[in-house]
Amino acid sequence: MSITCQDLLNFAEDCSSRNDEVGYRNAISRAYYAAYHNVYPAMQGGPKDNHQGLIDYLKTDSWKGNEIYNKTDLIALGYMLQSLKDNRILSDYKLSHDMNETDARMAIATSKKVFEKITEMTKSKIA
Repeated sequence: MSITCQDLLNFAEDCSSRNDEVGYRNAISRAYYAAYHNVYPAMQGGPKDNHQGLIDYLKTDSWKGNEIYNKTDLIALGYMLQSLKDNRILSDYKLSHDMNETDARMAIATSKKVFEKITEMTKSKIA
């Protein structure tokens, strides 16, 4: 059985609804992976086997003729993914760093913005 990036985002919301730090940490982590797995299939070029490589590509090289999308959209995706990844690292590896409901909600909201941006970008290139 396979899952989708939307399944990961739904699970992030489920984790957050636990209303405890374990749930918040897992929500942050899953929100990042949901966004990452939403972005990378939409890219024609760039490294897809390295998370930071894809993020750096979006911010620096993707818009130099490598992708069919608008420069500002690609850069925005890169910064949103970077923010999500930075928070995922805190939530997964820095156990002494408190993570709370606000952190989880922000990660989920940012992931949803990534989903919206990818939908908008891919629709405009199909039309």
